[in-house]
Amino acid sequence: MDERERLKLIQRLKTVKTSGERDEILWYLAGQDKTARGKPQRAEATGPAHPPAPEKPEGRMQVKLPVGKLGGVGSITALLFVFYGLAAIIPAVMKILQDQMDGDEIRQLIVGGVFVFFGIVIFIKAKRAQRKTSSESA
Repeated sequence: MDERERLKLIQRLKTVKTSGERDEILWYLAGQDKTARGKPQRAEATGPAHPPAPEKPEGRMQVKLPVGKLGGVGSITALLFVFYGLAAIIPAVMKILQDQMDGDEIRQLIVGGVFVFFGIVIFIKAKRAQRKTSSESA
């Protein structure tokens, strides 16, 4: 194999989509025959690059939290969003009603409205997930 063929194979290697083609090109570049190799083999790792997965004890049962049945994290997140939104809206409305506007009230109303909106959306999604989970387990 001359240098020009080698460069063509390297360019083709950059655009190859399947692992079989990639393996063939790599074997050919390494100078090994396709028929002599048999099944494609992966190189073994020499050191512990990844820690071994912990073995699951056979006697124990896995405990799952019933997040969908309780409303879970979605309801808490929705509550926090709504609470923060109201905490931004109420002082702005109070200042507007007292005619003490200094320019930040409109921004507070918009930010508070966005938080309340997303809180309601998150709450609706959490309730749908809760209903879906309870209907699947029944």
